[in-house]
Amino acid sequence: MKPHKRVLSVVLCLTVLSTTLASNSSRATDHADTESDSAPPTVQQAVEHYYQGRIESAIAELEQLVRAAPQDQDARRNLALLLLESGRHSEALAQLNPDGDSLPAQVQLLAAEPQRALQSFDDVEDPDAMHMFWTGVAARDAGEPQRAAEAFAQAVSIEAHLPYAHYFLGQLALEQQEWEAAAEHLQRALRQDGNLTSVFEPLARAQIAQGNIESAYALLSRAEIALPWDSGVDEARQQLEHEFPQLRADREAEVAARRVSVTAPRVAPLPDEAAEAPRVRVGLAEDVTSIHLKTGARWTLTAAGSPDPVAEGTRDDVLLIERLHPGGVSVGYEDGPEIYAGSGPLELDYQDTGATTVLFDMAYGHGQFSAGREDRSYRGTIRILSWADRGFTVVNELNLEAYLMSVVPSEMPASWPMEALQAQAVAARSYTLAPRSRFHARGFDLLGSVLSAFYRGSGGEHPRSTEAVHATIGKVLMDGEIPLNAVYSANSAGYTESSASVWGSATALVAVSDKKLPPRDSALSPLELESWLRQRPESHSNHARYSSRSAYRWSRWVSQEELAARLGDAGVGRVTALITRGRGISGRVERVEVIGSEGTTTVERDAIRSRLGGLRSNLFTVYPRLGPDGSPSHFVVTGAGWGHGVGMDQSGAAGMAAAGYRATEILEHYYPQAELRRLY
Repeated sequence: MKPHKRVLSVVLCLTVLSTTLASNSSRATDHADTESDSAPPTVQQAVEHYYQGRIESAIAELEQLVRAAPQDQDARRNLALLLLESGRHSEALAQLNPDGDSLPAQVQLLAAEPQRALQSFDDVEDPDAMHMFWTGVAARDAGEPQRAAEAFAQAVSIEAHLPYAHYFLGQLALEQQEWEAAAEHLQRALRQDGNLTSVFEPLARAQIAQGNIESAYALLSRAEIALPWDSGVDEARQQLEHEFPQLRADREAEVAARRVSVTAPRVAPLPDEAAEAPRVRVGLAEDVTSIHLKTGARWTLTAAGSPDPVAEGTRDDVLLIERLHPGGVSVGYEDGPEIYAGSGPLELDYQDTGATTVLFDMAYGHGQFSAGREDRSYRGTIRILSWADRGFTVVNELNLEAYLMSVVPSEMPASWPMEALQAQAVAARSYTLAPRSRFHARGFDLLGSVLSAFYRGSGGEHPRSTEAVHATIGKVLMDGEIPLNAVYSANSAGYTESSASVWGSATALVAVSDKKLPPRDSALSPLELESWLRQRPESHSNHARYSSRSAYRWSRWVSQEELAARLGDAGVGRVTALITRGRGISGRVERVEVIGSEGTTTVERDAIRSRLGGLRSNLFTVYPRLGPDGSPSHFVVTGAGWGHGVGMDQSGAAGMAAAGYRATEILEHYYPQAELRRLY
């Protein structure tokens, strides 16, 4: 595969090298010398070693190929990419022919030489959007803000969807104290890519400068949940509260007013066929110190070990539950008498199956870009678990089919095709029933967040998704004689991955290719992988109505400071390189070696996304961008897909349904080794 020169320039534009990995060069040279008398390797052998995480071996083999065939441009370009990943930019640049493209300028820019980069950029004819974007970055680094703004503006005029171009335009406007323009560009960046959490703080500053104090406070409060590692967000919120004390008081008054005005909604009873479904325990919140709830019918409060209720009440009672030290909880009416004090567990329940309970001001999406707070209502039983060494846990226990009535529209928009919704219902039911004990010691079966399945309570229910759940009652994907752990993710980018690669355990969850794309039965070369990550091939996963542009393909600039905060006390010092160590057949990264000024650590599998910058998926390439001091200031990540990429692709399922596939066919495609049965 030999991409056009312009494609190559885009392919390589997000790369830079760290000079701290010179030892890799000596190891690669030693390796090459030991094999100089043997048969020359092939590019495919080097690719296999790269996918195995043996990047030094791959580099040595490609170097040997280039020595044997200096005109082999594919070998040179693949070698250049691996050298770039290893932090050896001068060697990488030496492998590339600079004639006719802007790659040298981009490398100069990423190596903190913006003036030389600008001179080279000027020589490129017929610039595309990415060329203008990088020209803007170079001009900004060179201290030419007006030229930078013009270049970014030209970039978005060529291609409207460029979140980082709008982000930098917002930053430039902030520097010029053009508050309205700054807010407009930053908001547009966030609309184009909701995962661009670096927008939160500068957008809050722009709003404060315009006098939109309440909006800034709401944004910082959301950011505090989404970015718990970022102490700067917490400090900014506290500073705002210090300057405007009424903000916190107004918010508390608004929540208190809702406790009066909000009424627990009533829900329709379940169909008779759902009676045999098991019950599921969902962890809603942990380490809670206090919470308000409102009842939806006559209720009873029962404590463990007590044959009779410890308290009873009627509809619309507002109860306050607070932690007791060193353990236990107290329950009382808001501004009223205490009705219980003890260590629990406690259960709040109703005989009326149409009743729900409202929990007020629930934080959700902890550590996720979609974080926030809202009041939520829940069917079934509310259980309170108290602990001696921390706050209490809130658990919702309810019928599995009732649980799915909320999960399905929370995981997949209820407006999507019915066959996709039915496939989602079966997958979620199977996932819920699959044997697991991960959370049992914490008092529940599943979390109410995306770490298990997104669960919003009865307020998330919708007639269309409820229809899909009812149409599939009891239908489960089976792995032999047990329910399949039928995981799913938002967007696979066209190719799913096996559980063996993503989690290290071989199961019936295997990698599959989108039906509109060629089968992926061999590893892509580094050059092919880079090119593919920047393409938007037609696929069911890329359906215009059921896939966002920033889910199918995306980029992320992760700052040195953010990396340090997310890694915590990893003992690596300032990060100098992120080296991928192993990939699955889809290209998803299995491990990343984090190399720093004071040490090295490895981040594996699911932890990669959260610890290395809140990435949408593990399907990415990553290269450092050097700062003025010669060490990386940022790591620029280019990726594809959203989620772990195992099992059903939700966007792909909707795309298949829109093309006429039935729910059973969608499930057969994404879970080819499973059998669909009805268990109850």
